[in-house]
Amino acid sequence: MAVNRVSITINSRQYTVVAEESREYIERLGEHINEKVKNVLNGGQNVLGERPIVLAALNICDEYFKALESDDSVKVEIEKLNSKIDNLKKENDSIKRELDDAKSGQVTIDETELNAELTSTKKDLETANKNNKTLEETIKSLKEKLKAYEENTVVSDGKKKVK
Repeated sequence: MAVNRVSITINSRQYTVVAEESREYIERLGEHINEKVKNVLNGGQNVLGERPIVLAALNICDEYFKALESDDSVKVEIEKLNSKIDNLKKENDSIKRELDDAKSGQVTIDETELNAELTSTKKDLETANKNNKTLEETIKSLKEKLKAYEENTVVSDGKKKVK
């Protein structure tokens, strides 16, 4: 890979960086460091010499280590989720076996009751959807009436008057 020589300015000092990374990447790093130095200097403290750069480096390291810790906690969370996925797959396989048994004519009383409950729930859902549609139509009608009312109302001296 090609070696790049990139000139960056940090805290009003120019540095030449030699790296395999792209010019744009090195410039972004320089901008990030310079922004951190500005934050230190704007912190209200009288910091001179190389101290702003050192404090900025400490802040950047702090962010880095917190990001690593966050990454570790994300990995732990992923492991937990993978475990839940495995359990759900096992449960799904069990349900599939029960369904296969039901399809083969071995329907139990519990499954019959569940089917009846499912049918009832579907009917309730259809009714709720019809009611929802009716309410949406009512809302639309009321909005149209409100718009017509507002169009026929004139405001003068802070009081509304009908046209």
